[in-house]
Order: sequence, then C-alpha cells, then structure tokens
Amino acid sequence: MAITQLTTQHIQPNLDQILELVNNANTNTTLATDEQGNLLVWQPRIASALSMLCPNKRAAYHPRFMLLKATESELFFDLLRQSIKSNLPLTNLGYSYYFSDNKITLTEAKSRQDNFATLDNCIAATAVDSEKLFGCVRQPENNPIKLQAGLVHHANGGVLILGLRSLLSQPMLWTRLKQMVIKQEFEWFSTDESHPLPLTIPTMPLDLRIILVGDRLSLAELQEFEPEFYSTSIYAEFENELQIQSAEQVEKWFCYLQFIANNQQLPTIDKSAFAKIYKEATRYTGDQYYLPLAIEWIESLLVNATYFMQHNAIDDASLTKSIEQKSWRESYLIERFHDEIFSNQIMINTKDQVVGQVNGLSVIEYPGYPKMIGEPTRLSCLVHFGDGELIDIERKTDLAGNIHSKGMMIMQAFIMSEFALNHQLPFSTSLVFEQSYSEIDGDSASLAGLCALISALSQQPIDQQLAVTGSVDQFGHVQSIGGVNEKIEGFFAVCQHQGLTGQQGVIIPASNQRHLSLNDNVIAAIEQEQFSIWTVEHIAEALYLLTGIPYKDEASISLYKLIHARMQAMLLQDKKQDSWLSKWQKYCKK
Repeated sequence: MAITQLTTQHIQPNLDQILELVNNANTNTTLATDEQGNLLVWQPRIASALSMLCPNKRAAYHPRFMLLKATESELFFDLLRQSIKSNLPLTNLGYSYYFSDNKITLTEAKSRQDNFATLDNCIAATAVDSEKLFGCVRQPENNPIKLQAGLVHHANGGVLILGLRSLLSQPMLWTRLKQMVIKQEFEWFSTDESHPLPLTIPTMPLDLRIILVGDRLSLAELQEFEPEFYSTSIYAEFENELQIQSAEQVEKWFCYLQFIANNQQLPTIDKSAFAKIYKEATRYTGDQYYLPLAIEWIESLLVNATYFMQHNAIDDASLTKSIEQKSWRESYLIERFHDEIFSNQIMINTKDQVVGQVNGLSVIEYPGYPKMIGEPTRLSCLVHFGDGELIDIERKTDLAGNIHSKGMMIMQAFIMSEFALNHQLPFSTSLVFEQSYSEIDGDSASLAGLCALISALSQQPIDQQLAVTGSVDQFGHVQSIGGVNEKIEGFFAVCQHQGLTGQQGVIIPASNQRHLSLNDNVIAAIEQEQFSIWTVEHIAEALYLLTGIPYKDEASISLYKLIHARMQAMLLQDKKQDSWLSKWQKYCKK
C-alpha cells in the first residue's frame, strides 16, 4: 500500500531552507538590481510580444495591435507603462494645428508644448470615453473654434495601453480607434451627428501601437465580436505565477517583491520577513512549487504590514501581526458557520464508528466573501433490495451540479465493474449529503461517497474520527482536488472543539501533498501527534484507514469478500422468492 502519514515537513514549504537561502545570499536580497527594476524581466512572454509590436525597424506590414491577458488595474498599467518607456526610443515631436482666418492647417510640431505634440512614447488608461481618447472640437459662443487633443495625439508615434472592458462597453469608440490605427490617419468627427463639424479640419498622420488589456471574459467577448481581428493580433499573457525549480528562482522572486516595494515607495523588506511571505504566497497559489507574481496581492500584503511596523522595515513581526488581523477581520462568517456545528445545529461526529456514514470535506464560496470556507459534511448511504440503481438524493431533488452527478456515475461504474460482471446487482443504494440545503457541485466528495457505499454494502463501520476528500476514477484511483488547506483546517476546527483524541485526521489524495500550506494550529497539533494527515493513491488504501479491514486480501477477511458473500445471499433469497414453491405458497394464502 502507498499510505503515507505526513509529518510537519510535508504539510508546509521548507521554511528553514528559505531562511538559510536568504541569510547566505551573496548579495543583499532586500535590494533589487537595476536590471531587475523592470517588470518585463519577470514576464518573458510579454517582452517577446512587445519586441514584435515595437521592433527596432518598423514596417507597414508589422502588426499594430497586441492583446494582453492581465488585470485591468492602475498599478499594473503603471508598471507596464514604465517598462515599455524604458525600452522604447523617444518619439518624434508629433504635429500642431495652426489657426488663421477661419482656416486650420496642420504642421509638424516644433516643441513638446505645441497644441498636438506627442507628450510621451507610452501612455496608459484603464478607462476612456470619446473625448479622452480622441479629443474634441469646441466652439464656445461667439468665440473661435478650439481643438482639444486626446490620448491618441499625446501618444502618437508610441504605444497606447487601454483597458479592454471600457472599450467593449463602447463599440463605436473601439471601431473608430481600430480604423484610425489601421489607416494610420486621425480623422476628426462630430460627436453629435445632427451637427457636423463647423469647418474642415485636416487629418493627422497617426503612427500608433495599441495594447488591449483584459481578463479572459473580455478577451472572449472581443473574440466573438471580431474573430478576424482577434486572430491577426499579437497575443500574450501576464504570468501570475513563477514555478520554483531552483534556489536562484527563489532569489529572483525575492527581488520581485522588493521591486514592487520600491515602485510603491514602501519600506525595505527585512530578511526575517521572507519566510512568512513565502508561506503566505504558497497558500495563495495553492502549491508549494509556485509563487505568485500577482502585483495587487503582493502590494496589499506589504502595505498591510506597514501598519504594524515597529522599525523602518517590514519584518516578520509586522507581517505576522498584519496577517493575524486580516484573518480576524475576515473570520466572522467562518465563526458563525463553526458555531452551527459546535452547537449541534449541524451534526458532525468525530468520535464514533458508524456503518454507511463518513465525514466528507468540501468548500463553500460565498459571493463577495474573500475566502473559501472548509465545510465538513456527513455523507450517509443505505442499502436495500432493488435493481442496482444508485439513488443520488441530491440529483433527484435538483440540488446537484453536473460535475457532482458525473462523480456519482463514476462511483456506480466502479461498483458495477467490481461486483456485477455476470449479473445485475441485487440491491439499490441511496446516498445523500446530510443537512445540505443548497446546490452542491464538484467531484471532490466522490471518494468519501464510495467509501460510505462500500461500508454500507460490507456492513463494516467507518471510523468517524477521520474525514475524507478526493475524487476517484472508474478504476478506484484517487485524484487531486482543490481547496485542500481550507478543508483540512475546517475539520480540524471541529475536532479541536469536540476534543482532540490523537486518532483524528484527514485522508487526502497523494497528489495533493504539494498543495499543503497549513496554518500554525494544525501544524502544532500534528507535531504533538494530536492530529494526522494521510495520503492515499487508491480507494483500497482509504478504506483500510477508515475500517481497519483490507479491501482485498486472499489470505484473510476483506471488504470485497464480505460484499460478495452478502450479494450471493441476496441473490439466493431473490431466487427462492421466484421459485414455483414460493409462488404456490403465495397463491394458497390468497
């Protein structure tokens, strides 16, 4: 068997190694080098796309649009703008409009102060309207016409970064921008179609590169709206995570933290804070081998720590205090949920042994709430004579999503494959999530459901001190699930309130071990052998932990043999009921 009981070294990143790495660094890890003071150092895909959008020698056939999947935040736009500015040459001066005798002429600008001169080689805006983007024509009463420049004029010859959500909400704005950039010509228009321009205004040559930034939903909307344009534009993605495969990459990520801090003019990050930041980072990504590059999350973590600084640096103490305070501010809903369990309004058994009942683990996400809540759930199963149907009560009552229904069907397929090769199953089963009053979805409870089903079939009790999470395939292999930290911490909170016995714990898929980054309370309990976490790769291993009986064993009693014997007895009884003697006895009683 591949059952593994995890130690404290397995359930969180190796923080001792991180501290050693920081303390033994040849250079001061708190300082970002000049060459790393650029966002593109950590975003090679964006850097490659920009090299195509803005080559050293431009040609007419080079693409002028770039699609970038990233967050539409002011902070990201500012960092991207700074990075592009440092890699682009200075643009030409642009153009200027000259007014004389009710006639407007276009000339090349002589200085940056001219009315339509180029102001910068890269400008960014998360939201725009017609006037902000294209400028406008103004004619005050009894006064001469005035022309107001827009972003396209200020960035002429360079790059304009725009938020895609704002443009998609104004289709005509986007259509005009696209046409002008493709034609390389800015043409004045009247925002009021019933009132044309008071006089002819010369068009302006336009040499512009556009970067459209949006999330997947915005990009999908654009793709549906203009599939041809979408397929001919340069595409790149902001990498939200950095895969850690070496110590050099960890140091690179630490420099990234300081780069964000320096850009936002935050205090220096002390070496003592890096281990705590690293652990919070792995909780955020949900993987010990991936660290976040999410700019907003990093900035928020560091800014919150500044409120609790005792010195002029973000250290371990200030970071720990800020995380504790943040967790407390956000914990009201979790505490109310736990109160329901602690007061037995929601019944969770963590001490007995029950046939056909198991503690499953799931997570709840409430709209507008920033956290997932780990939820222990009772799954119960009953077996009775029938035609082999697995009755999923959640699905029968329309309280189950499609993925949940898929998991139930996989469970049924496993049972049919294991026990009904030559005949129909002589029983039906009913499976339900007890005290569940809203729709559930996902297949992370399929391992727990299958364990409850086999317990009910074999009539062997399950130890309620253990909880189970994981999905299974049709062959009984255990597969990874999401929210593993929240699930474990949710069950631990219940066990802690009801009294830790030293035998309580959680069974998780082996493939989820890398996702563990548990809180200090769980780590302390495991270190003191009051709580345990086991990893399994097959349903047989989970059943052995839950019942103490092997699933299959040629030399001794097993769950498979017990189920097979019960099935044979049920089939024999069913045949007796269908015999001619049984039918004659029923007829005589009439």
